[in-house]
Amino acid sequence: MVNRTHTNRPAQWLALHFPHLALDHHGRSQEQEDVPQAISDKLAGRQCIIDLNTAAHDAGIRMGMPVGAALSLAAALQLSTRDQRAEQDSMKRLASWCYQYSSQVSVVSPRNSLLLEVAASRRLFGSAETLSERIKKELGQLGYRAVSGIAPTPEAAHLAARHGLHIRTAGDIRKSIGELGIDSLNLSANSIKSLHKMGFRTAAEIFRLPRKALARRLGLEVSDYLDRLLGQRPDPCKSFHPPGSFSAGMDLPETGHTQGLVFPLNRLVQELCGALRARDRGIQVLQVRLRLDKGEESIHLNLQRVTRSEAHLMLLLRERLERLQLSRPVKHIGLQAPHFLPCAVVQAGLLKETDVDSPDVDSHVIERLQARLGREAVRGIRGLEDHRPEHSWSLRELDEPASYSIRPGRPTWLLPEPRPCRIDDYRILTGPERIETGWWDGRDCRRDYFVVRDADGTTLWAFHEYKPRSGWYLHGLFA
Repeated sequence: MVNRTHTNRPAQWLALHFPHLALDHHGRSQEQEDVPQAISDKLAGRQCIIDLNTAAHDAGIRMGMPVGAALSLAAALQLSTRDQRAEQDSMKRLASWCYQYSSQVSVVSPRNSLLLEVAASRRLFGSAETLSERIKKELGQLGYRAVSGIAPTPEAAHLAARHGLHIRTAGDIRKSIGELGIDSLNLSANSIKSLHKMGFRTAAEIFRLPRKALARRLGLEVSDYLDRLLGQRPDPCKSFHPPGSFSAGMDLPETGHTQGLVFPLNRLVQELCGALRARDRGIQVLQVRLRLDKGEESIHLNLQRVTRSEAHLMLLLRERLERLQLSRPVKHIGLQAPHFLPCAVVQAGLLKETDVDSPDVDSHVIERLQARLGREAVRGIRGLEDHRPEHSWSLRELDEPASYSIRPGRPTWLLPEPRPCRIDDYRILTGPERIETGWWDGRDCRRDYFVVRDADGTTLWAFHEYKPRSGWYLHGLFA
């Protein structure tokens, strides 16, 4: 029985294994690779090193070494305790990110692995090998190292990932995996021990043994596993369903300047945008939380339009970071997007998005101004029911509906205060327009407005006032 997709096409599974997940989870916040880093966990009752980077290895630190000994060899060692719950959260976010390349993604937490059914994906992304290399490259840009394998069954794909294999057909599984030692098979420790006692050393030796004989001597675990491995028994995988929100964070070595936050923040934004592409969604609200040595700072983005553009989001966040004054060093950075929203994209070719939401230059300019100057410094205009020009508008938040339009014959800009003038210095073009109102609020006026032009050719708006004062004044400027 060969595994097949819902379209009856022979399945092809891409397994991604993350052998350094614990280290990558903690270390991907840093751009420099020459800083010694290691992960510790409790082994035989004491904290020991379970993973380390090249810089730590070069300092003499080794796997299984007690923490005290490791610190004595490298005083600058960045040591983190393993956090399995955080690793599981990372796997779920990676599954959300991978959803952009396959509609069937499964998380295999005990093995720190993901399974992607990619038979249908080849139409979009080319061969399975090409897709595998692309995914690993982009995961590397997020700070995660993955090894991959391709095979017709999920269990064979797991083995292929750990041993760098590409198994094309179910008939090739026996030959490709046969030389592997039985310790590499996904069997319980008791079953592996029993197989060793029976004299088995390789997978090929087990393949030759009749299933019924295996079941009698070892129970159903081994025979069932081999059937699933070889595609002779269905092996349904639980599909992962990506959430409609995003939340991720990174612990940092204490960072006292905002420039040091750009690199980890960029990786978080890349991860977010991958999850958005997977769901064909965008965001309009984004929050960055900075946990300080004491206290917390935050950055809120409320966008004019829905987007999933990495470049645009990072541009806005850089602007906000430049304005931020850190009172204390940052120890943790978090990124939250509480709601994914429908998002239209402009395609340039089959796979490349050139922009999101039909590029809107005005909204991008407004968002940059708000990021640089502050949201409160950039406002819109709300129209009011008042014939007096200076009382016919008020400021509004930009996310409020616009309700202001310029009447024909009225200028784009009003002066902060009417400015006295000599009408003989101007040439009258049109007018008068009489405005007489305001008696009910004690600010009544009676004016005749004219469109005038000065000697330099500038078109202005002037009025002759009769009440409460008499004289000529400039009040506006035509753009």
